Amino acid sequence: KPQPQDHENACLAPMLNKMKVAGVTFGNRQECLKRLRADKQAGKVVNVSMQEYSYQGEPAIKIIANGMEIGNLHTEDCDFIKNNQPRILGIKDLYIGYAEDIKTYYAKITLVIQNKT
Repeated sequence: KPQPQDHENACLAPMLNKMKVAGVTFGNRQECLKRLRADKQAGKVVNVSMQEYSYQGEPAIKIIANGMEIGNLHTEDCDFIKNNQPRILGIKDLYIGYAEDIKTYYAKITLVIQNKT
């Protein structure tokens, strides 16, 4: 039988938030994603980071994987990150998929976010 404190701990467990990476067809990003996907499948480490910058006077966040810029977060995801910055514990995963029908690589990142206390 679950104890009351188990429920409290479950409520405090971090949440996972998946965000789509935009702009993946710009420049050489498809080639970068293809290489990163092969690296991941080969079991190599892929280091992912987010970097804030300004795009046409608006705040934006670019996604960098192993030193390669692979895209940006959508505006609403940037707003979420800005509004919840202290709660973001890190990036859990970078998922790179391939859409066979349109012959295009795509990416999603998963953020670990502290629940509100």
